[in-house]
Amino acid sequence: MYLNSQAKDWTSDREIHPEILSFHQQLPEFTETPLRRLPSDICQKLGVGGVLVKDESTRCGLPAFKILGASWGAYRAIAERLDCSTTSSLEHVRNLAQETEICLYTATDGNHGRAVARIGKILGVQASVFVPRIMLPKTREFIKEEGATVTIVDGDYDDAVRAAETESKVAHGILIQDTAWPGYEEIPKWIVQGYSTMLTELDQQLKPLYGEGPDLVVVPIGVGSLAHAVVGHYKQKGRRTMVLAVEPDTAACLKTSLERGQITTIETGDTSMCGMNCGTVSYTAWPHLRSGIDACITVTDSEAANAEDQLRDHQVSIGPCGAATLAAINKACRHHKEELHLSRQSIIVLLATEGPR
Repeated sequence: MYLNSQAKDWTSDREIHPEILSFHQQLPEFTETPLRRLPSDICQKLGVGGVLVKDESTRCGLPAFKILGASWGAYRAIAERLDCSTTSSLEHVRNLAQETEICLYTATDGNHGRAVARIGKILGVQASVFVPRIMLPKTREFIKEEGATVTIVDGDYDDAVRAAETESKVAHGILIQDTAWPGYEEIPKWIVQGYSTMLTELDQQLKPLYGEGPDLVVVPIGVGSLAHAVVGHYKQKGRRTMVLAVEPDTAACLKTSLERGQITTIETGDTSMCGMNCGTVSYTAWPHLRSGIDACITVTDSEAANAEDQLRDHQVSIGPCGAATLAAINKACRHHKEELHLSRQSIIVLLATEGPR
């Protein structure tokens, strides 16, 4: 486990955007996702006071949280191109967008691309999604069923991102990517802002249970955009929540970068945690993760699968990326409990980012 003892003293500069929740409430099938308490036997085994799962497996009728960021990022980008106010209704932007030939472009390991395709359908614009060659055919079909065109790239996720960027420039489309690099920063920041709805809900759900924020939040890492939102939220002035990041041991781009002190692109392998199979940390997320992540740990496919079974035994149906958070805390409580300052009073929240694959 990588440990950053300085993170406890770091404060984020997060800005509050109350209009984001109002925007999300306009989306079809939008509703608050559940916060589930895991049974006392799990807490006793871990030696903590409580473990709760923020279950994102049914967000807006999709099996993952990604629609929160993809929808806000796409809405903001389209509104800007159409010279609309960011307080314009979804219907107003949709009506204007249909008078143009806007096309959204993105690359994905699965859920982000499906979310971009869904918001494209909601807004009445075309979406073009680029995917790595190792993506399962069924995952590609889910994206196509949203009305998007799907292009298979002979390479990994990073190769798919480069292909989507190139094609978006050729076609004068809008790239809606949840990772950033120098020169492409604004839309990824909007996507990160979109994830704030999940964290606002979490605060409201925790308050009647414990009266304050959790002691530790565990967040899965792909390119780090969700973790960027989490760090920004929980490292605000006056908050003392620690953040533990988890990655597949075959795609530990954040842990590698933290250990080397700079963004480091790695070669990734195959993993059941497809949504976390990323080789490069987002450029705009990196400064916040470097300073605000308290610890970063890796888990194997087997450990994630065991955690998935453990959750299923307690009637919580979560996919491998979400279950990786339980795998992480299982491992951390065995080997690193003291470093994370965990006790029998500690409250832990696991961000379960997707449903079963």
